[in-house]
Amino acid sequence: MPLHDSDERLLTMPGLHVPLALEAVEGYPILAQCLSVWRRDAVDRLPVTVDPVEMPVEAIKGISLIEWDPQIGDWVVRLSATLMDQGHGRSMTGVRMLETYRDEEYAGVSERLQTIMDSGEPDLARREFVGSRNRRWAYVRLILPLSSDGVKRDRYCLIYDPATFGHRIGV
Repeated sequence: MPLHDSDERLLTMPGLHVPLALEAVEGYPILAQCLSVWRRDAVDRLPVTVDPVEMPVEAIKGISLIEWDPQIGDWVVRLSATLMDQGHGRSMTGVRMLETYRDEEYAGVSERLQTIMDSGEPDLARREFVGSRNRRWAYVRLILPLSSDGVKRDRYCLIYDPATFGHRIGV
C-alpha cells in the first residue's frame, strides 16, 4: 500500500540501509533507464547535472539534486523531488542533510555518501524505516554522482524509484 496518509512522515524516523548490487537495478526499470542516461553522459567525466527531460517521465517525480555547500560543510537539497516533499510533508529544497536524519543516523549516512562520492560510481540501495505512526515502510533509491567541474565530486542526483516509494512492509 503506498504512502498516502498525509499525517505519516519520513522525517527523522529510524531507518535501515540495505545496499543492493548495482546489477539489481534491472529489477527497477525506471532506475535502470536513469542509470543508462547517466552512463551515456559520464563517459569521459562526471556530468555537471542530469537533465530531467532525458529521464523517463515516470522518474521525474523521484529526482532530487543535492550539492555540497562548503560554507556550511553539509549537503543541501537544491531541487527536491515531489516524492521527497510528500514523504517529509514539506518542500525539502534548501534543506541540509543534517536536518533530515536523526543524530544517531547522520554519521552513517554521511559516511556512506562520502564513500559513494569518492568512488564516483552510482549506488543502489533500499531504505527501510518506521514512520510516524509506527508502521514499516521502504523505498529503493539510486544515487548518481555529479560534478560542478567534471573533477570535484560535489553534487549528486538522488532518484527514488516511484514504484517502490512509500510501500508498506508487512501488515
